[in-house]
Amino acid sequence: MLIDAGLPGSELERRMDAVGLDPHCVDAVVLTHEHRDHASGAGVWARRYGVPVYAADGVAEVIDKRLGLGVLKRVEVIPFAPGEIFQVSGLEFTPFATPHDALSTVGFRVSDGATTLGFATDLGEAGEEVVRMLSGADLLYLESNHDEQLVIDGPYPWALKKRILSELGHLSNAACAKLVASLLHGGLKALVLGHLSETNNEPRLAFQATHSVLKGAVADEDITLLVARQGQPGSVLDVA
Repeated sequence: MLIDAGLPGSELERRMDAVGLDPHCVDAVVLTHEHRDHASGAGVWARRYGVPVYAADGVAEVIDKRLGLGVLKRVEVIPFAPGEIFQVSGLEFTPFATPHDALSTVGFRVSDGATTLGFATDLGEAGEEVVRMLSGADLLYLESNHDEQLVIDGPYPWALKKRILSELGHLSNAACAKLVASLLHGGLKALVLGHLSETNNEPRLAFQATHSVLKGAVADEDITLLVARQGQPGSVLDVA
């Protein structure tokens, strides 16, 4: 599955090729929400490879209206609602609502019956339901978007700063680390920090915040901690 597609199809292909993945192995595109940096390449990719796009109810219509050209009108769009389980090629997706300033932003709990991925980006806070849906996962992909002080001291206008720091904005490094502390368990194998701001964060700051939580965990050396970068593909993780 390709979760979100905010890059041009050619760039997605280049990055997959760089890590030895065949684009034809993708059976579907699954979207978390309609913002451009998550959805702008979905239509082109789906048409090129003849795969469906899964999106929350109403999201496809918003994407077409904002991006124009009916980018999703010529592909198969399969809607879902938060809490509504759906299956694609042997994977079970459970979407859950996350607080963000979009129509219907979701995270995912994904399982093949033996291994589970918890995926959550673009959320202003991690409440009880988010924690519940991510608990017990073998692999976590979590937003560690910004350092709060860098946002406050940074170049953005105050209105945008307030949005980022709000309960409908993005998860800070400190908030991500707090979330990780609540999700640690003996079966957690890998943790990827993603959706880092290039203006309001640094990879070392995101890493340090979460690593400080893992240092106090039992057998923390057994947990792989990686930071995803915007400009390059990351490592392929095998958590089977």
